[in-house]
Amino acid sequence: MHNKFLLLILFLFIPNIMLGKNYMMNCISPDFKKAAFYKFDSTNKKLLMRTVKKKWKDFCDFNTENEQNISCTFNKHNIIRSSTIKNEQDYLEKYLNINFTKYSLVETIKIFKNSNLKEKIDNIYKCKKVNI
Repeated sequence: MHNKFLLLILFLFIPNIMLGKNYMMNCISPDFKKAAFYKFDSTNKKLLMRTVKKKWKDFCDFNTENEQNISCTFNKHNIIRSSTIKNEQDYLEKYLNINFTKYSLVETIKIFKNSNLKEKIDNIYKCKKVNI
């Protein structure tokens, strides 16, 4: 009887981090114009994203701004999403580095004009962990 009670208490007080395989965070852009929730399922290697009052979407398949060549690279709890957006002569490469161990999001935008790098912008989002 005492062993069952002890096991029950042990399972109630083990943190979700040790048991769970899902991670979630909320990120806000530096200019406070964009906000989104990110949910990572590490067992299925799936990253979901939703803005406020919207539905969950697969972030690796979701096309936000007429993006092309969307790809995601999963490295444990670090996900890198890359895409390109083309105009007439110009194009830009967009990289999102999402880290679920540090709960951080860094957006890197490289703007090319006539195939020459014109500008590189790094946006560091303010993120916080959301307990599931």
